[in-house]
Amino acid sequence: MQSESHSNTRVYLVSLLIIVWIGASLGGLWWFQQQATRPFADTTDHPDSRNGKVIKAAFEDFATRYPPTTAMGQQQTVTLYHLWNPDCLCNNVSQRHINRILSEIPEDKLRFIMLAPADTTDEVLNKAREATPRAEVIRLPADTIPLSASPGLAILGPDNHLAYYGAYGFGALCSLSDDKLFTNMISTLLSGESYGPFINIAGSGCFCAWPDPQRKPSELPGK
Repeated sequence: MQSESHSNTRVYLVSLLIIVWIGASLGGLWWFQQQATRPFADTTDHPDSRNGKVIKAAFEDFATRYPPTTAMGQQQTVTLYHLWNPDCLCNNVSQRHINRILSEIPEDKLRFIMLAPADTTDEVLNKAREATPRAEVIRLPADTIPLSASPGLAILGPDNHLAYYGAYGFGALCSLSDDKLFTNMISTLLSGESYGPFINIAGSGCFCAWPDPQRKPSELPGK
């Protein structure tokens, strides 16, 4: 009987630990969603950040200001702008999408540029270059492109016309219904076919408000 009692006690304790673990996990997920989930383009963001025509013109103009400085400029290449705020805790959820794109599209076919906020320090930019040698890391001048949130991306075809702008995915983990969406899009552009522009900003997920140098940190949406 004593052995049976000890066995029942162990079962009870294990069950209690499982319940506590599940509760803690759900609580952590709830906290994460409360802290990080927001619309990609919030109504409190600059109105131009939700205007597809303005976004298209701004990215295409930016592309002419920062042409490739290597032989890549003489080849048929697609440009991917990765919207990167180093202070955003959501960067990890977009990394798997980036890794897939970079692993499937050769370097001579895809120009990968990380756009950082205007106030990003040189030290942070240099660390990003060391961590991702393939990337060009550029500090985005204030008021150049009316961005609303990160992480996100813009894809421009070889003709520098905008094909896609918006989120990597939506939901707390920024998931995609089609994991090959972006690689297929890039392959389509490389084949000479046109695409878009597809402005994909209507949804919520793990995003951080893009820093606005004209506003105090406490005034930024999602802070």
